[in-house]
Formats: sequence, structure tokens, C-alpha cells
Amino acid sequence: MMKKISIIGLLLAISIGAMAQVRYNSGGGSSKPKERGFDPQKIVIGGGIDARFWGGVTYIYLAPMVGYKITPNFMAGVNLGYQYMRIKNGREVYNTTTNRFETYATNDHLFSPGLWMRYNIASFFVHTQFEYHIGNSRWTDYAQLAGGSGVEKVKLNYTLPTLLVGAGYRVPLGERVAAYIGIYYDVLQQSTQKTVSASNGTQYQVMSPYAGSIRPTLGFGIGF
Repeated sequence: MMKKISIIGLLLAISIGAMAQVRYNSGGGSSKPKERGFDPQKIVIGGGIDARFWGGVTYIYLAPMVGYKITPNFMAGVNLGYQYMRIKNGREVYNTTTNRFETYATNDHLFSPGLWMRYNIASFFVHTQFEYHIGNSRWTDYAQLAGGSGVEKVKLNYTLPTLLVGAGYRVPLGERVAAYIGIYYDVLQQSTQKTVSASNGTQYQVMSPYAGSIRPTLGFGIGF
């Protein structure tokens, strides 16, 4: 009899130990402990790319994005935009040395690091994105510095913040791949316009690259 009681007690102890490894929810059912920590499957990668060449104009646009799904519908991350434009015959300048008008190219670089957040609602999404633009422009002008003659190279450097707010639509292309199109608007553009001085002392007005218009965006992503 004692032997049977001992065996029953041992089985009960084992059963209680096994049950202790299972967490019961409020509905009475059991569930496994939630896994915590970094999940590579929640990384999202995307962005857009554009390149155009016409009539002596070269335009290149790159906008990679990387982020993390904080919830199934909410994600956030960082982005790095870059725009380059070169106009072969961008400026006609009078050369005081040769006494004639000459044409020169203009070059504009715009680097735009930033942060973004997106919330998906079925096939739609709302999006906000902060960007800090670092502009760099180069062109040739007639000599304006004291003692100068002929033409001179001019440099203009500036910085501007923008805050894009908008919405869009995404189209699944595979298990985790999707294309998306969005329309954004810079809500800071009226307050960021400012006057800056170029290397030759001439002052110029600089403003948001999205000033006076909305920004359409077409991109592709993994995990979006």
C-alpha cells in the first residue's frame, strides 16, 4: 500500500512540475511564454531610386530606408536621401577677360538624413518623415571679388529641416515584398526659408526642396 502511495505521489509531483511550465491565460486556456528580444524578421528595408538624363541634364535620386516593426502595423526607422542634378549649360556668364559670353555647368548636391514612422491600415498607410537637408551648389559666375577678372567658381552651402506628413497605398508583390505609392507635404516649408551667402558674397534665398508642392513617392520594400 505504501508503495502505491509513493508512486502516486511521485506522479503528482511530476504533473505539478510540468504544469508549472505552462502559463494559463484569463480564459482558462494555456499559452507559451512570449518570446522577447530582437527579431530579424521584423526588420524592414525599402526606398526609392530615380535617374533621368535629358537635354544636357543629369538627375539622380536615391532614398534607402531601414526600420523595425514595433507592432504588426507600426514601424519606424532611419533614411538617407541623396539628390544630384547637373545642368550642362546651366549658366551663361560674361567673361571679362575674353570679353564674351560663355556657358558653364551647374552642379547641385543634396544629402538628406532623417527619421521616419509609418502605420499601416489594411492596404493604406500614414507616414511622417523628418529630414535634415545639407545642400551644396557649385557654379561659375563673372568675377565679383575685389581685384578679380574673368570668371570665378562659386560655392553655396546651406542646411534646412523638413517634416513630411502624408499617406499612401501599398501593393503586396510577394510574401514580404511590397510596392507603395505615397503623397507627402512638408509642413515646415513656410518657416525654414532663409538667406545665405555664397563664397563670392552674393546672398541667395534657400527653401525646402518640396516648397510650393506635394511630394509624390514611389518605392519598394521588404517587410512593409
